[in-house]
Amino acid sequence: MKMFNRHEHSSTIPDNAIAPSYAAVHPIRMKAPGTCGELAQGEIDGCDFLVNCPINLFSHATIEQAIALGVDVRDAAHHTKICNAVALYAQEHGLSLAHKISIDSAIPRGKGMASSTADITAALSAVCRSFDRSLSPEAFASLIATVEPSDCVHFPGVAHVNHLTGELLGIWQAPQNLRIIVVDCGGEVDTISFDRECARHVYRKNQPIVYRLLERLRHSLQDGDIAAIGEAATESAELSQQIHPKPQFDDLRSLTQGLGALGVNCAHSGTVLGVLYQANNDLRDTLLRGIEHQFGSDLAVLGDFALIGGGCSEA
Repeated sequence: MKMFNRHEHSSTIPDNAIAPSYAAVHPIRMKAPGTCGELAQGEIDGCDFLVNCPINLFSHATIEQAIALGVDVRDAAHHTKICNAVALYAQEHGLSLAHKISIDSAIPRGKGMASSTADITAALSAVCRSFDRSLSPEAFASLIATVEPSDCVHFPGVAHVNHLTGELLGIWQAPQNLRIIVVDCGGEVDTISFDRECARHVYRKNQPIVYRLLERLRHSLQDGDIAAIGEAATESAELSQQIHPKPQFDDLRSLTQGLGALGVNCAHSGTVLGVLYQANNDLRDTLLRGIEHQFGSDLAVLGDFALIGGGCSEA
């Protein structure tokens, strides 16, 4: 079984488009969580939605006063998303930028773990802090959604959102003692190029299922019923198999539920699956041994994480 080595990537992003008016005395460092895909995703009555699944795996953004011009182009597309969000914020609020932004993240890219959302969220939060300003969570979500579809991990708790507009549809406290073994089925998926019309067709065709699983998830999150959360998340992942199938899903679900897991969720527009289980070291070890024995190198284990509440914080 392949084990994923947590990695770090860094970049420096000065903004040279607006005359500087700010000088940072001390660096400001903020962090935002990634996700293990989603607990649910779908469309109801023309409204796209997801229920996010934040985990304790973070992107860190550090800002300092810009000293030199230029952009590290090793990951130009990633830089563009951050710069676009920050520039839009500055434009909307009449602010001048003189910021060097460094990103340090352990979240794998292209896997459906909200790596870009976490990077943008941490960076924008740090820039807001540098001006001693704040955005409402709703305004924050709307701004980020103009750049790309967003898991809205800046909302505290577990959030039910329209990921295309940033509209908050519901929010709940993160459940206690729910952990997730994240495994990668291989490859990468670009969230922006994801075939949404195909997904919408499946969701519309299965509207009663989508409505039922969302209602079940709402009640289970409200009650902190982790067994029911696992069941609803699994049902949403099963539906996702009609849109973006993961060859290992059926066997992983059968194996891990037989060993005592609560279910399997997925990145609906990504490559990862999450084995949900009640926090227990012996159960974790049993699940990991079972996955290794059955799948070997066909699945990469990215790690074992806690499902946490979202939100930005000082790093």
